[in-house]
Amino acid sequence: MVAAVLLTSVVFPALAPAQTSAGVPVTGGSWYWQEQVGSVNTPNGPVAPPSALPTPDVPSGDFPVSVVGGQPDKESFFQLDSSAIPAGSTVQSLVLTLNEDPGARGNLNASTATIEARAVTGFLANGDYGRPWTSRPQYDTTGPAAQGKRTAGGSWTFELAPIAARWTSGDLSNNGIALVPANPQQGQAYEVVWFGPGGAKAPTVAGSYTPPPPGSPQAAAAGIETTAPDQSAAAPVSITPDTSGGLTSTATPSLSSPPRATGATSAAPATGSRAATGRARQIGSTHRAPPWGFYLAILVVIALIAASTLTLGDLGEPEPERQGGVLRSLERRATEVAT
Repeated sequence: MVAAVLLTSVVFPALAPAQTSAGVPVTGGSWYWQEQVGSVNTPNGPVAPPSALPTPDVPSGDFPVSVVGGQPDKESFFQLDSSAIPAGSTVQSLVLTLNEDPGARGNLNASTATIEARAVTGFLANGDYGRPWTSRPQYDTTGPAAQGKRTAGGSWTFELAPIAARWTSGDLSNNGIALVPANPQQGQAYEVVWFGPGGAKAPTVAGSYTPPPPGSPQAAAAGIETTAPDQSAAAPVSITPDTSGGLTSTATPSLSSPPRATGATSAAPATGSRAATGRARQIGSTHRAPPWGFYLAILVVIALIAASTLTLGDLGEPEPERQGGVLRSLERRATEVAT
């Protein structure tokens, strides 16, 4: 029985599901302003303005979105490093959470603001704060958009799963997320200013995804263990918020999927991307349950060990014949000889 206890204590703890998680940090961003004047083309070439307009309504490191007179006035863009999500994964949820900066003087009518997140399709640089409107990158205006939801405490959430699905499928490269006014109405005016990466309440991303099926080309490229499709499905992986903060990137983040060839082109090529094939990486590991035959084998071994204890002694040796039985046999033989 001692052997049986040792066997179960060693084998069965290994059957506990492995805890897995992945991080999708917000690594940087930029924002752009309608009133900020860039270079002006003249007969003698482009001429830059004497100096940039100050932005006292937006504290350093914060990111705004605003509408003035029913027209977009400020837009913000964030870089998200989604390389932890392998290409071919199914994204159940990818929620971006932003928090308003109560110290920003520019906050105005935030409760009436309508803001959405869209996929960036052009090159997104990091660290352009209050730059000219014409410098902002292109973003998708026809694909899925994530409508912002605001709480009374000034927290905003954007469900990016439909956009992330295009990243993992290879339909679109992850060049970032654009936060822009959603269908501003005539005469509408508002401004929302959020903490940026490294702020007191930095942006976070949380959710979950399921890696590509075992044995698929995407799973092989991501380094996921290959098993027969009929054995077990990949377990969901949670996406935990990255709270390290700080603007850590000066270029676009690594991408989890490459773009498909399309007829449309961006104004500037996206850089810093990498193909999903052989380059996407997975944080953590997924646990797959052993087949039923494994459990049956364990039960057979335990049954054999238990049965052996009925015929073996305490120390695992056969019990010798007791001495009393031998003496009686000798007395019977002596009696038979005497008679």
